Amino acid sequence: MVRNTVKNGTAGFAGAFLALVVIMFLLLDAILTATNPVGKSTLFRMNDFEKTIAIHGTTEFDSIIYGSSPVVAGFKGAESSSGYVEFGLVYGKITYLLTMLEKGHITVDKDIVLGLSITVFMDQLDTDPRYIWHKSPLEPYLYFYRDRVNTLFSDSFGRFLDGDFTVQRYTNMEKLLYHGVLSDEKIDATLAVHEEKFWGLPMEAFEENLAALERLIVYCGDHGIRLRALWMPCNPYRPAPEIYDKVISEANVILAAGGIEIRDMTHSYPREYFYDIGHLNYEVGAEVFTREIDIWLAS
Repeated sequence: MVRNTVKNGTAGFAGAFLALVVIMFLLLDAILTATNPVGKSTLFRMNDFEKTIAIHGTTEFDSIIYGSSPVVAGFKGAESSSGYVEFGLVYGKITYLLTMLEKGHITVDKDIVLGLSITVFMDQLDTDPRYIWHKSPLEPYLYFYRDRVNTLFSDSFGRFLDGDFTVQRYTNMEKLLYHGVLSDEKIDATLAVHEEKFWGLPMEAFEENLAALERLIVYCGDHGIRLRALWMPCNPYRPAPEIYDKVISEANVILAAGGIEIRDMTHSYPREYFYDIGHLNYEVGAEVFTREIDIWLAS
């Protein structure tokens, strides 16, 4: 009887200890997820979302212009007098903006302008897996960021072995910009890749983000946010494929039904304003684009 009592007591202690460990792990993971130290630290390379937050020092904004890389390339937020924050993301999609707003990753109080291009509606477009909203609720925080953490320790250990005890930090917050103008040969090569991968896509390949556009309109209406849409400029080097016009048409139907103001700048600029097909160059295109839309943005 005594032996059984001891065994039961030992088993009870072990169970309680294990439960305590699990609770502490869950609590630590919740704290890490809420504070997001990896995503905020310059010890790690930041993605476009993290850079935007770091540049402005907040997740709360009055007005933003959101989109994918064409917005990053085209809108010089630092030179704009409109008060809009450039919130372009590499591989940014409509679903991402909706998720950021619904899950509280950012808040917007007044205005959102969507810098639209066909890429923001592509459901299966390659993306950056390190955006925080890709983290599953059941996925441990440190496991989600395991590639960054492992790189930090391996690089630091390598420098330590070489006698370098300095701490490397990634302080460059500049997003990917595009300088100059590509040659005909390079643009043709890019177009060949796009034609193979994207031009034959059916409309079903865009339905998730088109549906998200409808939900975003409702969200903005419910939260008192003015939503406007701006179709970003495209290089006139070659006519757009049929699927591009179909996506624009479908998106415009949704926007019009929601009473959203649309500004179409698709055919606004000559080829020399572009680096490639969909990105304005930094020197000329982005300069002119920012200056021309500033008054509209601030209206």
